Amino acid sequence: MPRKTFQAAHVELRYKTYYAVLYIPKDVRAIIGKTKFSKSTKTGDRNKAERIAAAFTISWKAEIERARLNYENPLIAEAESLLENLRHSSSRHSVVEIIQERTREILEETGEPLISNEFNAIASGKRKSLASIIPEWEIAQTEKGLKQKTIDQMSKDVGLLVKTFTTAELLTAKYTEAWITNEAESKELSPSSVNRIITFCRNFYRYLQSINEAPKGKTTPFFVPDQFKKSKKNNKKSANRTESWLPFKPEELKEIYEAAITAQDEELMHLIKIAAYTGARIEEICSIKISDVNIKELSISFPEAKTAAGIRTIPIHSKLIKTITKLIEESKNDYLFPDLTPNKYGDRSNAIGKRFGRLKRKIGFSRLHVFHSIRKTLTTALENSGIPENLAADIVGHEKTTITYGLYSGGNSLKTMRDALEKIEFDLEKQEIVK
Repeated sequence: MPRKTFQAAHVELRYKTYYAVLYIPKDVRAIIGKTKFSKSTKTGDRNKAERIAAAFTISWKAEIERARLNYENPLIAEAESLLENLRHSSSRHSVVEIIQERTREILEETGEPLISNEFNAIASGKRKSLASIIPEWEIAQTEKGLKQKTIDQMSKDVGLLVKTFTTAELLTAKYTEAWITNEAESKELSPSSVNRIITFCRNFYRYLQSINEAPKGKTTPFFVPDQFKKSKKNNKKSANRTESWLPFKPEELKEIYEAAITAQDEELMHLIKIAAYTGARIEEICSIKISDVNIKELSISFPEAKTAAGIRTIPIHSKLIKTITKLIEESKNDYLFPDLTPNKYGDRSNAIGKRFGRLKRKIGFSRLHVFHSIRKTLTTALENSGIPENLAADIVGHEKTTITYGLYSGGNSLKTMRDALEKIEFDLEKQEIVK
């Protein structure tokens, strides 16, 4: 019986015929579904078998990388692997032959010259795949100072694009319009989502122009189809009219507060109450540290906020004193809400915000009612109590639009803000959770 041998050139001799063999690394075996690749070279000539095996192993290595990187298009991974070999191989001529052979095979398999031509262009280094450009584009966005959460959303949206288009040459207005229309209809995207995706794709295209992957001076090929354009006009003709979040009415605020009590969610109950009497954003409340609370002068500071105007110190409403004191006494760390876990962006409000969303949907509130609606509730209450706009702006952390108050004023005093806030009463305290 012939002895089976394994050679470093990825060939095994089996009954006078050489087989190309590549063992799959342990970290991707479960994804690929086997321990090794194996395919007959159909020859007993070792030198010829090694040349044939080289083509097989390059393709297999590309599949391994695709499994690791979750490539959507295996041909792109294969083409990029061939390009890497072309750049570093001591036998460029052999790699060029492999590229040409694979290009012919792909044309025969698919019957699509466009696919085989794109494969050839990437493998030979004539063009970059759009997928390979995304990481360097992300770095460019980081250098611009964009937040990681924004960059991740941009990459997710542009990732939809590169699943369909392999290189920049394919990006034409005709093709991209058909693509975004199909994406929107198949995934039931909202007009807001469509507009966001197009905005990020335009950003990506401008980057392609800056690195000479797309023609400079050419108008971006990304446009929002008419049926997905948004309008702020409040009339029946505006199919995609932008709808703003609605404030909770006082009785609705009480309803959702009592729903948190019924659910025995003490954390969410306190969150809602603090939002009601401060108008603070959910991220601001969840980031409050014990050191931000001054019990002696009964005030809360928000040293970090979404805007410059959001950095403020406001009085603690008399209805909040008991709640704030209780939270401080029970806190196990530096935070007013000690048990919240930050997500990968450092946002401590993510999980409890989702709990709020589930709760409000359970009792029948629409998508136009969100946690931010509570901020609108307080603002509305301040207006109905006759509080001047500039005073309300200081309380909730809004920019002042007038030159006199916005540019020259140092802001209202704690006493003035306290007098304004004490005019507000939501009657939330009747059946709070008692430990």
